[in-house]
Amino acid sequence: MRTSNRSTSHANPSTRDRRGVALVFVLVFVVGMAALAMSSIFLASNANLLAKSYDKERDLKYAAEMGLQIGKSRVNQDPSILVMQPSQIDTIILKNATLTDASGAPMTGIQVSVYVGPTGSTSGQFGRFSSIVSVATDSRKNAFIRRLELTQESFAKFAYWSNQENATGASTIFFNNGDALWGPVWSNDTINIGSGRATFHDDVGTVWVVNGANYGVFSKGYKQYQKPIALPSTSVLLTLKTISASSGWDFPSAPASNNEGQLTTRIEFLSADLNASGDSTDLDEGAFRIFTGNTAAATRGDWPGGTTVSNFDFCGDWHSVRVNNVPNVLVPQFFPASVHSSAWFKTMDSLALRDGGATANSANTTANNEQGASLQTIMQHANARCYLAGDPHLVAVERNIASAIDPSTGARYTLVNASWQKGGMDSTFTPSGRYGSWLLDTGAVSVKWLAARGDKSVAGATGVSNIGDVKYLFPLDRLYNTNAKGVIHFSGNVGVSGTLNGRVTLYSNGSIVLVDDLRYANDPVTGVCRDILGLIADKDIVISDNALLKPQDPGSGYQNMDETKDVDIHAVMMALGNSFRVQNYNAGPTAVNNCGTTVNGRGCINLSGGLIQNIRGAVGQSNGNGFAKRYTYDHCAVINPPPYFPTTGRFQDNRYLELDPAGFDDKKYFSSIVP
Repeated sequence: MRTSNRSTSHANPSTRDRRGVALVFVLVFVVGMAALAMSSIFLASNANLLAKSYDKERDLKYAAEMGLQIGKSRVNQDPSILVMQPSQIDTIILKNATLTDASGAPMTGIQVSVYVGPTGSTSGQFGRFSSIVSVATDSRKNAFIRRLELTQESFAKFAYWSNQENATGASTIFFNNGDALWGPVWSNDTINIGSGRATFHDDVGTVWVVNGANYGVFSKGYKQYQKPIALPSTSVLLTLKTISASSGWDFPSAPASNNEGQLTTRIEFLSADLNASGDSTDLDEGAFRIFTGNTAAATRGDWPGGTTVSNFDFCGDWHSVRVNNVPNVLVPQFFPASVHSSAWFKTMDSLALRDGGATANSANTTANNEQGASLQTIMQHANARCYLAGDPHLVAVERNIASAIDPSTGARYTLVNASWQKGGMDSTFTPSGRYGSWLLDTGAVSVKWLAARGDKSVAGATGVSNIGDVKYLFPLDRLYNTNAKGVIHFSGNVGVSGTLNGRVTLYSNGSIVLVDDLRYANDPVTGVCRDILGLIADKDIVISDNALLKPQDPGSGYQNMDETKDVDIHAVMMALGNSFRVQNYNAGPTAVNNCGTTVNGRGCINLSGGLIQNIRGAVGQSNGNGFAKRYTYDHCAVINPPPYFPTTGRFQDNRYLELDPAGFDDKKYFSSIVP
């Protein structure tokens, strides 16, 4: 065996490193990180630029809106700024002005120009509008332009408004006994609330204070020590007379006083179902007619007094009688108490009773009893009631004269017995009667209206009524009167009643006397803003103390003579001279009717609309005399007030618009938005 001193090794083949790979990875990583860094820098830079851009836009917008508020304040402080000269388009309030921000620091680099002028319809029929345009510009000519359209606040927005809460020397008048008011309330005087409490569901404002505020519930709070709001002057309202004349609706009446007892002219609104659709709420179915009474008592519908049947030409009852004396064809008709004693009424009543199944003897006995009935008996019959003079239901007394003058021709004609010895319906129209006459429309009465109303003298008549009243009805819709602008004017006192289908402002230089219910064809409760009535009186607006609106005593105790015990009023009322009040509110029964759970004399005043008055008037007393108030707010009066209804002079926001600053010129722009 040999031994060697050399050792033998078995080494693995050597592996050589790849030169430069690590460097490549490092370079890629460095480049990536650099790209991320640059991206971050660019993103941060863009974000910064965007932030600065948004800040600048915000500052421009802030400055433009600040200019709008400066303009609005200026207009409210001095509305005369809107009075333009013939060659003037707008008024410049600010020109390239530097404003201060909320902290009081100047907004450097931004200049503001503010322009103001009247815009929209300038007639006042739909309200009065103006616009403020504010232009904010920076040093690089970037601009932001905003337009604020203002509308002048209408008095129609108020549920209740008063200049003076108490008449001079009168006792304090309170909101009391659970009164509830659902719209804005304002007074230039102290508002007093009694311990019987009152609830106000909208804004309340007063120039002075709310006395007894702890007795009130204020859903939206109340404001005291406010700037006064002035009532419009009668000189300002002269424009309404001019507007009414252009419609052919400027009517004489006398006198112009605050004495509701002096009344010989009455306007009655009607809504007629011209197309036999089953209702009278179509837009073209509204009209009015005017009655001139021979006496104030007849025009007002006063209770004659006493219990002598022959005195009662306006009150009576209903009986079913033959139509044109045809047997077994019976219809209910109205007969005044004064004709019950006549032989012709007894015969008519007896024949109808026989048709109803009574024997001849029984019918004759009953007819005899009715012929000799007392006023007390007659007025206790079903549907006994009273009507105003001139009403078609009073044909038996209105035509009970030897002859009459036909207002349409001026010729006198003889009235035969058959024309008046009958009961009255709403179709027995009498143009000229014993107690007065209806006014003939001497204007160019639309042939369309004559045909629609059923005047058979017109070719192609389509109406269904033909009751002889068509030429005494003044249509409200422009379809039949293209000059209609919605304003009716009377030079003196005027009575008002009926159902309005349309949009009307009625202005009287005297007092307006409510002689019966005054309603809309479309009930305000439905929220259909189709009908609106504004009543404006230079003197008073008064609920009459007549046979219809106050319970009367025919000898058997007090009872109601109208179809309802309450008085319904759908209107926005403005009494410039004095008040909205109830005639003889402190007299009469105290416990005949009720208003809700409150027992009183005359029931409720159900007012849907607004009440504006110079001096707050009384409508009842806590002992039960007069009426209780149930006033609700008609929101339609805010959305679309009565035509040309007076405004408070204060402006409120209507709408905002953003304008394109490219090539903006204030003169051209204002010219483009004034019709």
